[in-house]
Amino acid sequence: SFVDDLILIYPVYAIMMLGHGVNAFELSVVFVVWALASFAFEIPSGVVAVKVDRRYFIFAGALAGAAGFLSWWLWPTFGGFALGFVLWSLGSAIHSGTRQSLLYDVLSEQGRTSDFARIYGRGKAASSMAVLLAMALGGFLARNGYDGVLLLSALAPFASGALVIGFIREPDRSHTAPEGEDQTPPFSEALASLQRQPRLRLIAMMFIAFVGLAGVMDEYIGPLLKEEMAMSLGTIGLIYGGVLGFQALGNAGAHRLGSMPLKTVGWVSGISHLLLVIGLLLGVAMGVAWLVAAFCVYFTAMGAVEVLLETGLQDEIDVSARATITSVAGAGLEIWVTGLFLAIGALAIRYDWSMALLMVAFAAVVVSLALSLLRSQEDS
Repeated sequence: SFVDDLILIYPVYAIMMLGHGVNAFELSVVFVVWALASFAFEIPSGVVAVKVDRRYFIFAGALAGAAGFLSWWLWPTFGGFALGFVLWSLGSAIHSGTRQSLLYDVLSEQGRTSDFARIYGRGKAASSMAVLLAMALGGFLARNGYDGVLLLSALAPFASGALVIGFIREPDRSHTAPEGEDQTPPFSEALASLQRQPRLRLIAMMFIAFVGLAGVMDEYIGPLLKEEMAMSLGTIGLIYGGVLGFQALGNAGAHRLGSMPLKTVGWVSGISHLLLVIGLLLGVAMGVAWLVAAFCVYFTAMGAVEVLLETGLQDEIDVSARATITSVAGAGLEIWVTGLFLAIGALAIRYDWSMALLMVAFAAVVVSLALSLLRSQEDS
């Protein structure tokens, strides 16, 4: 997880695209291309993942991600950036659900599923720490141009895929379903599982809403700091990295919160977005420190929320197509973030980055509180 996210272009790729003539709305359009491509690949990749050795499938996704960064290097135009996001989304879709299901099945084979939240959270924390390091270094390295940063970024997913091949074993998946039951149920059975399990459905809805909101907010920190605060790339990288360090704390500490009621998870998300609204208002009026503090608190909370919801999702799945069901949730996530990207892009064109994020964060408060009131039969 650490190696996979040690991508040095992270803190500046949005700024790089703007610097190559892409405007604010076009930037959101390429983000939408990213999300739509992920949506297109999510469910097919989840279906394939239950039929093949997941290690080699993960390695194929790593190659796709590396090719995406190389396309940015070879073709730094709107079309090249869109192609890069398509390839990156292919790699991400392959990894989405596949890595979590592989981890859960390894632990299940060892009778250690109770350790999933702790180990998955540590993996997410390692990922966040890699992003932190990439943010801290990428901005400074990019001062001399983007070519070297892009080439180094392409190496990260390739190295991660090689580690999976070399050090992880595909477990026997026959124990995940009763004897004689089809171990590769179709997409329709995954949907049926969501329909007949109200708690699983609610967790999936919260996962889509909350993880999507945090992921979209993450993408616009750089442009916000560049436009509103007129900061250098190096400074933006350091701030970006610091914020992601707090997200790592949330990831790593999530397992200590135990089995948090879904209503409480919704309230945590709502309060976090409300604090982000306040931080955006104070940041513009009183200085960047208030804004950075708000982002740190926000990503700490949302980092914990992501691990809690991912753990709940894996615990509730009662069929063998674990990767397929996770990919169905991932597909819903991509539809949601597509709308968020378009909304932020349109608002940024109409107003500015700060106002766009402020309005979306305020709407997120309402969404979070609404979902916290939707309790399944098991959670009520």
